Formats: sequence, C-alpha cells, structure tokens
Amino acid sequence: MKEYKIKIDIKATKETAWNVLTDFESYPKWNSVLTLNNNDSLILGRKFDVTISQTNGKHSNFKATAISKKNFQSFSATQKIIGKWFFQATHYFIIKEIDKEHITFIQKWELQGVISSVFRKQIFKELKVFDKMNNELQLLVEK
Repeated sequence: MKEYKIKIDIKATKETAWNVLTDFESYPKWNSVLTLNNNDSLILGRKFDVTISQTNGKHSNFKATAISKKNFQSFSATQKIIGKWFFQATHYFIIKEIDKEHITFIQKWELQGVISSVFRKQIFKELKVFDKMNNELQLLVEK
C-alpha cells in the first residue's frame, strides 16, 4: 500500500472546519480543487460524484463511495477501478483538535493495486493540488 499525506494547521474550531468540509454544496464557492455531488448527507455506502480540478485546467471525474464518518473528526471515501488488486484509492479527511481554537487538517490517501505501484509518482504529483484546497479552507475559516 502506498500512502500520501498533506496537512495544515488552521485557527478554527473542529466544528467550524467540519461544517465547511461536509457542506459539499458550498464547495464551488471556496474550493477550486474538489467538487463532491450527490451525497450531501455523507451517507455511508452511497456512491457520489467527484471532480478534481488541476491547475492546468484538466479535470478527473469518477465515482467514490463514502465508507466512514466520525462527526467533527473525519470522513473517508474510496474509489475502485476493476477491483482493489487493480486500483483502489481511499481519501481521508481528518480534523485533529490542537486546542479549542486550533486544528490540524489532514488529507490522506491510501493507494493499492497494480496501477498505484506503476504510476505512484504521477499520482502523488497530481495530489499536490490538494495543498491549494487546504490553503483555501484556511482562508475561509480564519476570516
């Protein structure tokens, strides 16, 4: 399994960050990287549409399935192509409370399968765009 992780410290409560991160309908107002549609309630087991926008204007579209949710702490979704032996990516959104007014926001990906082994460097390079999302979240919640 291959893992990629990015994080940012933010001056915000875990509740504020959670409310922004789980309000998928509002993503287009602040988030230039990620669009999530058709699972606004984050119902586990439900598939939803994901679009990742790269800085060069290219977009990746796929379906993911919500697999975990702990209010004010984390949620995750997974995507498979053919089966996890071929390609599976699980994306975690994690809020770690530092104190009542500060959090660390972590995005973590776990990649499995043949494709992740062969194209790991390219996949990790494309995931760097999520640093931009982290910065946009910070700008929004620290207002």
